[in-house]
Amino acid sequence: MSPARRAQAVLASEWIKLRSLRSLPVTLLVAAVFCITLAALVCSNYATHWNDVSASDRATFDPLTVNFGFLRIGVLFFGVLGALVVTSEYGNGLIRTTFAATPQRVLVLAAKAVLLGALALAASAVVCLAAFFVGQGLLSGHVPTVHIGDPGVLGHVLGAVAYLTGTGLCGVFLGALARSTAVAMTSVFALFLMLPVMVDQLPHTGLWRHTVPYLPSNVGESMWHAHTADLVTAGPAWALLAVWVVGLGTLAALVLRRRDA
Repeated sequence: MSPARRAQAVLASEWIKLRSLRSLPVTLLVAAVFCITLAALVCSNYATHWNDVSASDRATFDPLTVNFGFLRIGVLFFGVLGALVVTSEYGNGLIRTTFAATPQRVLVLAAKAVLLGALALAASAVVCLAAFFVGQGLLSGHVPTVHIGDPGVLGHVLGAVAYLTGTGLCGVFLGALARSTAVAMTSVFALFLMLPVMVDQLPHTGLWRHTVPYLPSNVGESMWHAHTADLVTAGPAWALLAVWVVGLGTLAALVLRRRDA
């Protein structure tokens, strides 16, 4: 079989398994409801209590940052979803059959990543655009708002979509490294939620400035946040997110080739 036909067959096989994953539609639905609802609640709260906001807070108010604050937690859904795509097969033992049918393990991992990446890209685009239009609609008429055509706004929206998609891919590779749903989910929580909170409390020394801004969560924040003091700018952040995804993917591929199923 030619490499192209083998890749096509693996993609078709992995697509069937991805569609049969019971947690897939549930996780996507919960992620969409949570993210859009949280964006709506935060924006609605600002619109209702705008008269109570102090002058200093009004001066620094950014409608896009308020609107997209849900990303700090919503990103976990996409990371966990990516991990489940791999760990579910280890959990039910199907991974042995998969590798017996397709000894090219890296090809299997690549197929999973391609399919999950496409799915996460579509889902995150729907979530981010829906949250943006719902949030700005609730703010409109009460507080300052932004429009999708305003300078820089579309770039931040696309950055949010890319961040969620990249997190899903990181979840796939963390799942391949962990091979356990519990360990993979813990890794996603630690990398994207707990670690940034912990290190943000540390003094912003030279060591902090040369390490913390490059964490994936802070790289993602640079892509969707309008004000990123002490972090990298949006342009390098796109490249750094790609480095994280490729780096984890390379490590997962190397480990997958050396370990037994």
